[in-house]
Amino acid sequence: MVAIPKHITISSTIRYPTKVQPIPDKQDKLASRLTRNTRFSNHENKRDNKLIQYIHSLRLKDHAILFYPTENSKLKMLSPFLEVGLSKGEAVIYLAPEHKLDRETRQIQGYDINLDLKQAFTILSADEWYLRKGKARPETIIANLLTLHKENQKRGFTGTRIAGDIEVFFNHAKTAELLRYEKLLGRQFATKICALCLYDIRRLDENQLTQVIKCHGHIISQGVIGRTSV
Repeated sequence: MVAIPKHITISSTIRYPTKVQPIPDKQDKLASRLTRNTRFSNHENKRDNKLIQYIHSLRLKDHAILFYPTENSKLKMLSPFLEVGLSKGEAVIYLAPEHKLDRETRQIQGYDINLDLKQAFTILSADEWYLRKGKARPETIIANLLTLHKENQKRGFTGTRIAGDIEVFFNHAKTAELLRYEKLLGRQFATKICALCLYDIRRLDENQLTQVIKCHGHIISQGVIGRTSV
């Protein structure tokens, strides 16, 4: 469970364990489909249905952070984020760690996400996206994202939905560049981009945890979800 620093407030918070209300009728079809596709076991459903509903509620211009404790939990939460974007006519991108690229591509296929939608869904190497010649330049990364988004708009997509695994910054000792990148992105986008930053909670110290939460408008974890305010 993520320990939220005292000076950061989470509004609309769901903490666990909690009583889970029935899914609203208008979300029944999509939420039930996402639950099927993420293959949750029965004892996890009550908690994870709430997480799925919150992930489904993320909209264009949202900048969210997801903390995962294991690789399996990351993909369980990632798959509904990707699928919702495809269902809304958005261009969807997943930035996967280079050394996990092939394996995670196969695992995503196991969640029934259609990788044949090549014009709509792209899986790229996070190492190549975030690093160029071993250097991480936040301004360049953001400029590339905005350029990609403009291209997606010209192709007729309603927006750009991107999820990026951040571990490459930790693997290459680029945490200072990572924090600058997150600060420059801000808590919300001015254009029709929705971003989900994926953090292995085991890689963060307390100071880093505080800083990255402050850079995002939403937090998603197995312990707490909601809007952030600082």
